Amino acid sequence: MSKTFKQARKQLKQRNLVHLNAPKSGAGKHSDRKRQSKQGYTKHKGNMYEAARIPRKANQPAKSDKHSDLYTDEEPRGTITGLKFATTQDAEQSVRKIKSSGRTHAHKIQAAIAMEQRAKVAGKSTAASVYRKFINQMKEKTKKMNEDYNENF
Repeated sequence: MSKTFKQARKQLKQRNLVHLNAPKSGAGKHSDRKRQSKQGYTKHKGNMYEAARIPRKANQPAKSDKHSDLYTDEEPRGTITGLKFATTQDAEQSVRKIKSSGRTHAHKIQAAIAMEQRAKVAGKSTAASVYRKFINQMKEKTKKMNEDYNENF
């Protein structure tokens, strides 16, 4: 996701202010005011709303900050195929696949982070914890790599 948290929060505040300042015309179930408060958002849990998915348009450049999607592959050439998060076994199998992918250290971490986020959004906390454990192992490896690099130079 290229949109920062601050930008998303600012956009949310602006939309909420539009909702609060809307005229109270047409009381009832389908009033403009109620429709305006939900416009651009999807219902999440209870009465909470989250920003709706903004897909990339056909003529829009890749990595544009005008869209966001956790499941869109911006660079399909480097994709590690077959990663899953439905069960803990799927996640463990996917971690093994990431380890043996032959990709760079940074690419492996990015793949694991994306899968962890997808698992969290889907409510698969055990699968997310498998990915988190792998990410923490990779962090330790990163620290060691940085220390070795600093010793050599």
